Amino acid sequence: MARPIVYGPAMSPYVWSTRLALAEKGVVHELVPVSREEFRAEPHRSRHPFGRVPAFEHDGFDLYETQAIMRYVDERFAGFPLQSIDVHEFSRMNQIIGIVDAYGWSAIAAGIGFNRLVAPRLGLAVDEAAIAAAVPRARLVLAELARLMGEQQFLAGARISLADLMAAPLLYYLSRTPEGAPLLAEQPGLGAWLRRIEERQSFQVTKPAGM
Repeated sequence: MARPIVYGPAMSPYVWSTRLALAEKGVVHELVPVSREEFRAEPHRSRHPFGRVPAFEHDGFDLYETQAIMRYVDERFAGFPLQSIDVHEFSRMNQIIGIVDAYGWSAIAAGIGFNRLVAPRLGLAVDEAAIAAAVPRARLVLAELARLMGEQQFLAGARISLADLMAAPLLYYLSRTPEGAPLLAEQPGLGAWLRRIEERQSFQVTKPAGM
């Protein structure tokens, strides 16, 4: 059986989520870096017609969209299941994934993370207005994730799920920004959750260099 291939930059939150799923399942995979300049050019455009990341390949099967890839990984490979069979936990997992995708990414990754962590590396101007506008939205996302998690060990239940793997890169990046520490301090349960995730082997072996 061929190793799965993940196409995209290691620092991308979505690429990282995909790799976390593979690592949690104990699946050795290959990461093929794709630069921002290559997103909308061939050959990457043939893998992902919309010019985004990640793209995925396994045994001749091509796939894109992070949620689809993560579910494929969980259902295709043996190992600890990352989706509960309990309908409430399964639905909560899907809800949290949706929150991260629809609201978390724009506020945390695009609004704060890009300007604080990516723009300086690329020599781009930091948009302070965009950061200021993103902070209240990020605060709401964190508050809702904390509320839904409650007293549980993980976001959607007692065991790790795809919801945790979807949220972890975003919240880790947020924690590395000046805005992130006070925002996470407002939700101590979520901060403790992030520290537990950081201690997992899957997180350590997929963590992007320099982060």
